[in-house]
Amino acid sequence: MHQPATPLNKPDAVTSPDDRVEQRKFVRKIVGVAIVASAVLITLYVWSIIERHPRTDDATARGNVVGVVPRVRGQIVRLAVQDNQLVKEGDLLFEIDPDDYELALEKAKSALAALDEQIEIGKSQDEELKFGVKAAEAGVALATAQEKQANDTLHRLEPLLPKHFATAEQVDQATTASRVAAQGLAAAEQKLNQAKTALSTLQTLLAQRPGAVAAVKFAELELSYCNVTAPFTGRVVNLNISAGAYASVGIPVFSLLDTRKWYVIANFREAEVRHMAPGSEAIVYLSSAPNQRFRGKVQGIGWAVKPEGEIDLPPAGVPYVKREL
Repeated sequence: MHQPATPLNKPDAVTSPDDRVEQRKFVRKIVGVAIVASAVLITLYVWSIIERHPRTDDATARGNVVGVVPRVRGQIVRLAVQDNQLVKEGDLLFEIDPDDYELALEKAKSALAALDEQIEIGKSQDEELKFGVKAAEAGVALATAQEKQANDTLHRLEPLLPKHFATAEQVDQATTASRVAAQGLAAAEQKLNQAKTALSTLQTLLAQRPGAVAAVKFAELELSYCNVTAPFTGRVVNLNISAGAYASVGIPVFSLLDTRKWYVIANFREAEVRHMAPGSEAIVYLSSAPNQRFRGKVQGIGWAVKPEGEIDLPPAGVPYVKREL
């Protein structure tokens, strides 16, 4: 009996529809698991970046604002700037009426010139005054000797009067001579004092000169203060006066914003602060310039804040932080 021949290579069985469905489900599961795993990995990566490089939008950009305070008082005769104007260091801001200070300077210079003239006169008379002092000293010495001689004569004659070895007239003459000698000594001492006083006048004038020179320099300094200039490069802010206003010492006329340096105060959670340190790099974006990136450094970390809702009495001067941060 003959049997049908069987081919050596059998063709693969045809995949059933159920098998194809199962394969697609398996592929979907693999893709889903991969997507979830990728999302977890990306989330962990982003979280690690945010954890190591914390960021916040609870921040404010600030700059130093300095009040422009005049050092002399007077009427403002010239206002050289406008509000929000950019000025450079040394630019004139405003001018105070200098008339009073010019007069004060002239007065101080006149006083110094008069003093110098008196000093020159005193120097020209110095030798004569010194000779007068020496002559007065010699007169005092002579009068002292004459008084001593008259007193000695009187003391010798007085014991001799009871014994009639000297007459009363001789004693009276000796007494008179002693008194005259005493008056002569007093007059000589007065002349000596006058001569010394005249000589010391020059020294007094010389001692007064540094004060007169200082008065001139002070008047010059006050006159220079009439021109108020910018202490640094910045912008004029809070300008609400005009020429003719009166400027007082110690009272700001307007303010100057320092444009050389600005800084940012940012609030972070306490857990994020451990990843910061003074000197760390900081990247800042401003709402007014979102496409521009600014680089800076962490200057420091504040150790005290004032929570929301607490009354600041007395003012502590620490940053204000909202509780929901």
